[in-house]
Amino acid sequence: MQKQKKTTARKGLQLIHLRDFIRLMTVLLFLPWIAWVPETIFGMEPDFELEVAVMLMFVVFGSFWCGWICPFGNADYFISKIGKKLFPSMQFNLPASVDRPLRYLKYLFLAGFFYVIVSKGIDYFWGDHMIMYKATPFTSAYIHAKKALILLVPLLMPRFFCKYLCFQKALYNLMNRLLPLTTIKRDTSACISCRRCDKVCPVQIQVSEKETISGSDCLGCYSCVDKGVCPEKADALHISFLGKKVNPLVFSLAAILFYYLFTWSVHTITGPLS
Repeated sequence: MQKQKKTTARKGLQLIHLRDFIRLMTVLLFLPWIAWVPETIFGMEPDFELEVAVMLMFVVFGSFWCGWICPFGNADYFISKIGKKLFPSMQFNLPASVDRPLRYLKYLFLAGFFYVIVSKGIDYFWGDHMIMYKATPFTSAYIHAKKALILLVPLLMPRFFCKYLCFQKALYNLMNRLLPLTTIKRDTSACISCRRCDKVCPVQIQVSEKETISGSDCLGCYSCVDKGVCPEKADALHISFLGKKVNPLVFSLAAILFYYLFTWSVHTITGPLS
């Protein structure tokens, strides 16, 4: 029994290390000073956050982008880990009476950005989406506040920006509800209501109360389907793609490969964004 526990713990530790490595690599890819690598080797400097590629990711792979590739989401993840080490007794989440209405705030920001994109004629999907943030005082203030909030708030409250202020997450929530190709499924007949999945969710989704999770602020981090979370005797949670159960590691690697290959292909055909 003790040997089995050690083996399970070792597998979980390896998964955590792999997850952190993948997220760290995606953070590095978005840093401006790292751009000389593809420019020197391949002769072009791609924009790794090409919005049409991000949109396709959400259509095909659900919220995977938020949990694994988004540079701000990954920065939040690592800063939260630092905060838990430095200030373990100061960690908190907002009470439900404040949390629930505040989550709708990002939809107001979505409406505001939609107006800016349409009124200014910004090519949001194929062009340089950073132009959008320079378009008005509102959008400029938003991006500056976003950077400050990501660097500071996660030290005490993880995923604050993702839950309440990210207008892109609001859009992706709507997309995943309309096109739920990738979801997290809970087998209600196998679930033993231990609620361990609820405790590991970084955005406080009540996983144990849902049959399907898609578009409900889920970040696609897959913490709830990690080994050792759902008891082996239950095995009630899994990732579902087109209604079929898929292996989390294989699915994750396929999603990452798809994103970067698609991004490179667009830049190969169209050249760097102006």
